[in-house]
Amino acid sequence: MNSNERKILGIVCELISNSLKADSSDISASINRDEEKFVITVKDNGKGMNEKTLKEVRRILNQPLKEVYEEYYSGLAGNCYSDSGLNIIGFQVDKAEVESSPEGTKITVIRKI
Repeated sequence: MNSNERKILGIVCELISNSLKADSSDISASINRDEEKFVITVKDNGKGMNEKTLKEVRRILNQPLKEVYEEYYSGLAGNCYSDSGLNIIGFQVDKAEVESSPEGTKITVIRKI
């Protein structure tokens, strides 16, 4: 597994971890890869987010890609002993879309190769 694939795995683990924290009983994850990018989607039936939390999550996940930080912090994404959560994903992705309602949440992130 190369470095980029390890980062993708960490992102998926972190998103699934958040779904589990939201008391989800049905979680699906998909990864699509082409020559230019990875598209990762995690969808759950958890409790969803209120508008304030949703706005904050969108802000965190859409922060500018920080290559300076991503190499150091990428190993923490998906680590259950880390409380760094979505910030680390935000360092590593180029774009994120977040939808949430009381019926669940869907997060899609894009990482260019």
